[in-house]
Amino acid sequence: VSVPPVQHLDDRPYYEQDSGAHITYQFLVRPGSMGRLSSGRVRLQGPTAKALDAHAGWDQIYLVLSGAGYVTVGAEDFPVAAGSVVRIPRHTRHGVSLGAGQHLEYVYFNAFEDLEALRELARLSAPPPSSKQAGP
Repeated sequence: VSVPPVQHLDDRPYYEQDSGAHITYQFLVRPGSMGRLSSGRVRLQGPTAKALDAHAGWDQIYLVLSGAGYVTVGAEDFPVAAGSVVRIPRHTRHGVSLGAGQHLEYVYFNAFEDLEALRELARLSAPPPSSKQAGP
């Protein structure tokens, strides 16, 4: 499927992830569509917490676009706000939490260690066969 080189952020496809309430996910670059990179936008409305997880096959970077909250990296909580850049090495537990009335919007970038890790995430994030979402 051909994707135009320029699209508006709001036109990118949404996806679901079972990691917390009041959280919206969008693909910017689908896994497997652009080398060893994937990317997406996450929007949270508090009170909520994105479940702690860790990735064996890729590092992540979060670029906070708006709002404020807390990001857990390893065993430590860090306050974040618009302009914050968060580095999450592979195998590191991480999550996001917001209090009542807070919101947070960030873009994540996944840098895959190898093609097998990329293929695994691509399999996990593939839309269901009946879905009409297309593009990276």
